[in-house]
Amino acid sequence: MGSRPWWRQPLVWIGFGLSGLAIATFILVFDMALVGRTLLRVRWPHVLISAAVFMTAFMARSLRWQLLLSPLARLPFGKVRDVLIVGYMANLLLPARLGEVARALALWKVTGTSRRGSLTTIGLARLFDGFFLLGLLAVMGLLFELPSWIRKLTLVLMLFMAAVLLVALMLAFREALFLRLLDRLLFLVPRRAREQVVGFFARFAAGTHALRSLSLVLQCALATMTIWALEFVVYFTMMRGFGITLPPWAALLALVVTNIGIAAPSAPGHLGLFEAACSGAVIALGVEKELALSYAIGVHLMMYVCLVVTGQFLMWRLGLRMSDITGRSPAADAADPPAPDGPAR
Repeated sequence: MGSRPWWRQPLVWIGFGLSGLAIATFILVFDMALVGRTLLRVRWPHVLISAAVFMTAFMARSLRWQLLLSPLARLPFGKVRDVLIVGYMANLLLPARLGEVARALALWKVTGTSRRGSLTTIGLARLFDGFFLLGLLAVMGLLFELPSWIRKLTLVLMLFMAAVLLVALMLAFREALFLRLLDRLLFLVPRRAREQVVGFFARFAAGTHALRSLSLVLQCALATMTIWALEFVVYFTMMRGFGITLPPWAALLALVVTNIGIAAPSAPGHLGLFEAACSGAVIALGVEKELALSYAIGVHLMMYVCLVVTGQFLMWRLGLRMSDITGRSPAADAADPPAPDGPAR
């Protein structure tokens, strides 16, 4: 993805390093034979219920993305849903969350929608998710005694996301003013480099226009709450499937910490980081470490199988191949060319 092959991008190798460190820790510190035996004792009805709820959450994710895309293009729900699931599948098969770029490319191939604009809407969806999850974490910090590192991480991430949101709002409501301010703030940067930075932000401005509508923002917020309510059911049901009898808020903590943890670069499929974040949250609540790791692997494996199987089928139905969605980054060109002939629009 992007102007350089993925194997030449430092972020990718940082992700592989973090995943490798997590896996090495599991092998050295955990009794992996016991982890395997515990994993095989999972109650399958709980797994099947969790899988059904997990895929249902993608209906709400698709609706939210359709809403965010509406200022750019009026797209049928089915096309948005199919492309979204293909993008999530690509996130599991590509390193360092390159599936986000793959989703924008897939939507362009299928519907002709601006790659840069759709990539920006994906970022807005992540902002909705991030603020909601961090808000939950902040509330849990007030109600329960959480480790100090979780409180500090919440504050740092909140400040970072507030800065990103401010940039998005400026692009949505005061694009020209923001670009002028950016140009002046970079006065020490050589002119050519400064123009490239300003042009980069300008090319993504159209994707922020959903923020201009209070109605769209409220609908996206409601969809976000629905998404994470369903995800909570998944984590809680899987806990019961492994015989973990912690109170419901423990599943909520595992959900939040896991999703914050996998935001970091990792090997394909969030391998290692998912398990480290999820099991770490459960271990912090007093669960035996091998049982916690079995639970984390079980949740991850269930999600992986659901997305890869469904995503491969939908990619075939859309007439796409992996090579179609692993081309140049949407930021690489000055303008979106017409979508090539291919799948029906």
